[in-house]
Amino acid sequence: MKATDRNKLIDRIKTLEGLTDDERAALLGLLNETKTYGLVWEDKPEEVEERLRMELPVLKEVRSRAIISDNADSPNHILIEGDNLEALTTLAYTHEGKIDVIYIDPPYNTGKKDFVYNDTFIDSEDSFRHSKWLSFISRRLKIAKKLLSDKGVIFLSIDDNEQASLKLLCDELFGESNFLGQLILKTATDNNPSQINTEHE
Repeated sequence: MKATDRNKLIDRIKTLEGLTDDERAALLGLLNETKTYGLVWEDKPEEVEERLRMELPVLKEVRSRAIISDNADSPNHILIEGDNLEALTTLAYTHEGKIDVIYIDPPYNTGKKDFVYNDTFIDSEDSFRHSKWLSFISRRLKIAKKLLSDKGVIFLSIDDNEQASLKLLCDELFGESNFLGQLILKTATDNNPSQINTEHE
């Protein structure tokens, strides 16, 4: 439960009629004793999310880019270009529960200037950079979960900047028991013996 929701509930309990002082105190005590394990972050709205509240995304076919096969049994592939939140929202209308494999390569939130979303750069000194990243990725993963079939699997690429946060978020959204494993990809070969060198994702 978010802090703002908890505070509203506390205020509601304080003004609720028909409760004795002991009952009110017991309810407030239960609310304050409730503890959860996981991520808590301040949600940061995105421009695209605000736009989706008012506008329904529509896919437009570009016939010149169609992949045509002579094989009548060949699958119908779709390449969607655009903001991934809009694309996922669109697919949720037509493909809910039908996708077997999803691969996501989200921004790694390194603070470098090639990391862009919400029309801003997230600087490594931004004290809310992890909150902004969690807001960004959680919206997309919630829709991705709806798209997955019963036998579906999702793969996500990430490095050490958000790996721990992503693991906790996925445990919360998909269930810890559904985690299959973590694959390490070696991305560098230069090992300097005088310092720790990150050479994997």
